[in-house]
Amino acid sequence: MSISCGARTATRAGLALMLLLFCSCGGALPLGAPPIPVPLDPWYGTVGNVLISDRGYDQDGKIDYLWVGFNSSTNWQNFLALHQHGWIGGRVVVDANSPLGFYFDPNTVVSAEVTAEGEQTGLDPIKQNAASFAGRQWNWYVPTVVEKVQ
Repeated sequence: MSISCGARTATRAGLALMLLLFCSCGGALPLGAPPIPVPLDPWYGTVGNVLISDRGYDQDGKIDYLWVGFNSSTNWQNFLALHQHGWIGGRVVVDANSPLGFYFDPNTVVSAEVTAEGEQTGLDPIKQNAASFAGRQWNWYVPTVVEKVQ
């Protein structure tokens, strides 16, 4: 019994799709993503953590990844209720040990469908000059492109 070329191609395509779905929904992190935060990391959230990227919003030709931690269970539940769409942000903290040189303070992290336009930015502008975003009395928000929820 032989399998036609079309059937083999369809089978390979199906297997490739299953592998893609497994890798993106399972435990694997995207290539280039920082490791899952641990409690010793200052960006670690005690209630939940989400890996975001600037995929689709990239300005420098490199996809950046950032773990965002939540210390508020209310804010975490709001994030989950938004089905991980919209904006996510908090107060920017400059930290040379963070993969992008900054993180959002987990005590201030929130998500929203709508934010004030003047508080919206992207990962690249913050990465390029985190000090200019730090020390403000308001949160900065970036588009939510969720890569992994932890």
